[in-house]
Amino acid sequence: MKSLSKNEQLLILTDVIKVLVNNTETENKYAIFEESVPPLGGPPPHSHPDEEVFYVLEGEFEFVKNDLNNPFKALPGSVVHVPSNEVHTFKNVGKTPGKMVVILTPGNLLDYFRAIGDPITTNSDYPDLEKAPDFSKLNVERAFKHAEEHNVQFIVPKIAKN
Repeated sequence: MKSLSKNEQLLILTDVIKVLVNNTETENKYAIFEESVPPLGGPPPHSHPDEEVFYVLEGEFEFVKNDLNNPFKALPGSVVHVPSNEVHTFKNVGKTPGKMVVILTPGNLLDYFRAIGDPITTNSDYPDLEKAPDFSKLNVERAFKHAEEHNVQFIVPKIAKN
């Protein structure tokens, strides 16, 4: 089978994913990518039908599963399993870039990433992952715009009114 994933990289909000096994190569049974995360980087709390397994290669992460008030650490060598439709998020809480290998089953989430991500095709497209992102410059509009069609649900905290 011809590999379609060679060199496919996307900037997804704060993180860079490098596709290792494309969902189209596996008839959408799974996908695998490497995720590089700057300090303080990571997605907002969300859920989706794809099951995810995270294997931490580098860095210091905090994950949350279901209970947003109960984060737990994940260091190199840690494996975090997120079942289908479970609310979760993670953040790089270290001072250096973090890196994980992520396995998606069945791999549909990769199509969402393609819809919301910016392709990285040259060195100048690659962000500086050594420093925390400027969150005021993030374009989250695409992430929310394409969420429903890809069965991604973001968990937005309620703000108390005085």
